[in-house]
Amino acid sequence: MKEFKHENILHKRHFDLQFSIRFEVVDDVNFYSPFHWHNHIEILYVLEGKIDFTVEQRKYLLTDGDMIIINSELIHSSKLCGHARYILLQVPLSAFEGVYDEIENVLLKEKPESGEAEKLFSYLSLMLKSVDDQRQENKIKFISLLYDFFYQLLTSYKVEQKKAGTLSYYGINRISPVMAYVEKEFRNKISLSDVAEILNVTPEHMCRLFKKYTDMTFNEYLMSLRISAFYQMLQNTNQKISVILEECGITNYKVFIREFKKTFGKTPEVIRSEMQGS
Repeated sequence: MKEFKHENILHKRHFDLQFSIRFEVVDDVNFYSPFHWHNHIEILYVLEGKIDFTVEQRKYLLTDGDMIIINSELIHSSKLCGHARYILLQVPLSAFEGVYDEIENVLLKEKPESGEAEKLFSYLSLMLKSVDDQRQENKIKFISLLYDFFYQLLTSYKVEQKKAGTLSYYGINRISPVMAYVEKEFRNKISLSDVAEILNVTPEHMCRLFKKYTDMTFNEYLMSLRISAFYQMLQNTNQKISVILEECGITNYKVFIREFKKTFGKTPEVIRSEMQGS
């Protein structure tokens, strides 16, 4: 069965490596990334602004100079609080094949302290300079800095070892077909019976499994996908709000607005009005 990868990592092939990474400075406003997971280690360093970040049930408000390290196979989401600039590095576990084969069993410190984040940022800053400089020798410099950065993480920020076959890893792979199906079909009406059939269990058991392994209900996950799609369309199209609601599979307007306001603090009408006035 195909393993689900909810977030499609944008491959930034700066050099012809045997693996693909995403490494860039992101400048955006009010971007919302719903709950997802991937087989990458993700590092985010805030240059400017505020970001609400959730890793499983742990919540963080990241501000200037803060860093977060998301270990692979952990469900997480993020929301920019207005305008924010940040460095984003996503490296697949395959980057360590034959170099550090135990990487799959490692947990890195999730929220470095201020001084620690500043030290790690210095590596990211040098890596950015190497990327910007297209001289051939800087390919070697970049790769050297990348692995040196992870050497620092693995020697100073490793908090514990994951046990092979941990509950989290098993659970994510257990329900990944359901998440893949919902990601594809969330704009349509989704029956719990149809989703449960994917796992060959009852609807009630499917809901229990989903809650157990994701720390959220099935309906919360479905709503997060619809909110994200709705918000992107609200910003990028001139369609009527009622049309966007329909295209995103939203039928219960009151419930949706309540959850939308929890996420963004405002109604869609207010957000669109502010966009048109800017």
